Amino acid sequence: MDTGDASYIKQLNRRILIEEIIKNISLSRSDLSRNTGLNKATISVQVNELINENIVVEKTEGESVTRGRKPILLEINGRAGYSIGIDIDELSIHLAFCDLKGNLFHKQSIPLETADFDEVLHQLLHHLSSAVSHFNEQYHPIGLIGIGVGIHGIVSNTNEIIYTPKQQWSHLHVENKLKETFDTPVYVDNNANLCVFAEQVYYEHIPDLFCITLYSGIGLGIINNHDIYRGYHGFAGEIGHMIVEPEGLPCPCGNKGCWELYASENILKKKLNGRYPGLSAQESIERLLASTEEDELLDQYLDYFAIGLNNIINIFNPEKIILNGAIINGHTHFIDKLEEKLTSKFNNYLQIRASCLGDDACALGGAAVALKNFFGVNILNHVNYHYFKSDLLEV
Repeated sequence: MDTGDASYIKQLNRRILIEEIIKNISLSRSDLSRNTGLNKATISVQVNELINENIVVEKTEGESVTRGRKPILLEINGRAGYSIGIDIDELSIHLAFCDLKGNLFHKQSIPLETADFDEVLHQLLHHLSSAVSHFNEQYHPIGLIGIGVGIHGIVSNTNEIIYTPKQQWSHLHVENKLKETFDTPVYVDNNANLCVFAEQVYYEHIPDLFCITLYSGIGLGIINNHDIYRGYHGFAGEIGHMIVEPEGLPCPCGNKGCWELYASENILKKKLNGRYPGLSAQESIERLLASTEEDELLDQYLDYFAIGLNNIINIFNPEKIILNGAIINGHTHFIDKLEEKLTSKFNNYLQIRASCLGDDACALGGAAVALKNFFGVNILNHVNYHYFKSDLLEV
């Protein structure tokens, strides 16, 4: 075996061990050997390196099975560092700070009064600078390990913002200034991609998963064989611009009759505002759902929603589909009404459910992407930590 091979094997073993420690929360060296098939000598060398790097800590906990010593357990050193997830939307920026164990310890929402890219970036850096200085003192010796940024638009595989329909940003870069200011890796992706990644990391550790985001437009995040599927240049998932009404309403994308012009939650809210002008969006939804009679507005909305959903299911045959939107997350019986409209004999899926993470999903996904890259793992699994409990549904 040459040196290159030895180095590769060492990195492979390191990745395997870190993935196993993260997944199991806490386990002994013997457990690691049994679970991974690696010999104890290899594990001893690798674990000692991880401890020296402050990534792993030893902990004595619980009752010993025998009369001997209590077992020494290994776990990720959560307090050694942290990652930041950023969700840049039209009216606000959402921040999520997660420790090395993936635990959300701080989140913040920053209202935006402008769509000017330079002004938004300036405001973001202003808020981040004070937060990073504060948390670097608490989470050390490693500190900030990376930043993941979610953009509501098209993002290339090279982190370039190609186009955002709401802010009209085109061919811009957000990561350069962040890297320069905080001297840390920065990852930029479409918001739907980060949403589906967060759902996989925290709730659905399966190799193939779909998440449809519905807030203002409609986006689709796809996990394929544990990886985010981005397509040729990174543009995959712009499902909101699937045409469902030929020669329909004009869309900023250049087409007519795009799905999100008929089935996004923003469209439903606008129609409800016309019907109930004195009520808030939430009050309008409650009024709509309180009616025991068939409602043409709701039925038409669900019809268009079902058209797009039917196409996604028949094209991709997903195992599970998560719907993430302000209305869907709070009124999960919408999903029952949707499924009644999925009448094709070719529809084949295991489950459609509402998101457990809601509007935190994108920022959490950004923080999780930064953690995944820091650890150098293929799979990041925090399902067993049960960090988030949803009152919307049972998981």
